Amino acid sequence: MKILFFILFFSSTNVFAHKIVQDSIKLSSHTPHKAAFWSLIIPGAGQIYNQYYSPTARYGAYFKVPIIYASLVLTGNLFLNSIQSENEIRTEYNNRDIGNALNLKWSNYTQSDLITLHESAVRKRTMYGLLFGGIYLIQVIEASVDAHFLHFDISPSISMHILPIYYFQTAGIQLNFDLK
Repeated sequence: MKILFFILFFSSTNVFAHKIVQDSIKLSSHTPHKAAFWSLIIPGAGQIYNQYYSPTARYGAYFKVPIIYASLVLTGNLFLNSIQSENEIRTEYNNRDIGNALNLKWSNYTQSDLITLHESAVRKRTMYGLLFGGIYLIQVIEASVDAHFLHFDISPSISMHILPIYYFQTAGIQLNFDLK
C-alpha cells in the first residue's frame, strides 16, 4: 500500500509540474525583445511576429509592412538622389577649376552658385539620412510597443468615465474609474 501511495504521489506531482513548465514556456515565448530584434533585422518582421502570436487575431498587422517598406524606399531614394546631386555639383566645381568642359546641366550657375547648391545638397543628404534612420527606428519601437500591449486586458470591466459636475457654484470635471 505504501508503494502504491508513493507511485501515485510522485507521478501526480510530475504531471502537475510538467504542466506548469509548459505554461510558463508558452507565456515567455512571445516577448517584446524578440519583436524588436526581428524588426531590427528585417523591417516589418516584428509586426508579422506580433500578428502570429496574437491571441485572438484582433487586427491585421500585415497592413503595416507595405507602409514601412514604402516609407523606407521613398526616403532611401531621396537620400541616394541627394548623394548623386552632391557628387555632380562637386565634379562640376572641380572641372571648372581645372578648366575642363562644362556640363550643360550646370552651365547657368556661377562658382558661388555651385557652392550654395553643394551646401544645400549636403543638408538634404543629412536630412534624408536622418529621416531614413528615424523611420527604421520607429518601426522597431512600434513592434516592441505592440508586443507589450498584445496581451493587454481591454475587457469592459475596466473603464473610465469623465463627467461634468457642479459643486457649490463651481463647475468641474469628475473622473470615475471602474475596476471590477
